[in-house]
Amino acid sequence: MTKISDVLTPEMSLCDLKWSSKKKVFENLAQFISQNLEGGADRAEALLQSMVARERLGSTGIGQGVAVPHCRVTGITRVYGCIIKLNLSIDYDALDQQPVDLIFALVVPDEYNDDHLETLSCVTRVLQSSSSQKKLRACRNNQQLFNTLIKLEQSI
Repeated sequence: MTKISDVLTPEMSLCDLKWSSKKKVFENLAQFISQNLEGGADRAEALLQSMVARERLGSTGIGQGVAVPHCRVTGITRVYGCIIKLNLSIDYDALDQQPVDLIFALVVPDEYNDDHLETLSCVTRVLQSSSSQKKLRACRNNQQLFNTLIKLEQSI
């Protein structure tokens, strides 16, 4: 089973960002994640289009201020995760209509079938806990955000 600790690195943990809209989140996420993908930053536009296409199928805002955008990308060989804590909540069209400030993005190789669903399930389990949300929202820097999420995963 793929865990959060298998797909997330401290470099992919971003705390207190000032991204002001869902559109900005997707644009900035695509740009940031593409810089860390195999094949480099030239994948940003494809990653953005893939995220937007997935979002059109239904909101990845799962409620309680949490979103888990995810998509498939051609040409990568492993799953990438990115945790973000926004400094202000944004409108995200979440299922519960609440604004979002905790975002975990998951980028999966195109040829993966159901492997990523385990990771998605693990992320969702950790992030849906109000205790976990409180601890993540209390983080003040990237390393603390990473460490907290990894500890939370181990306790679930």
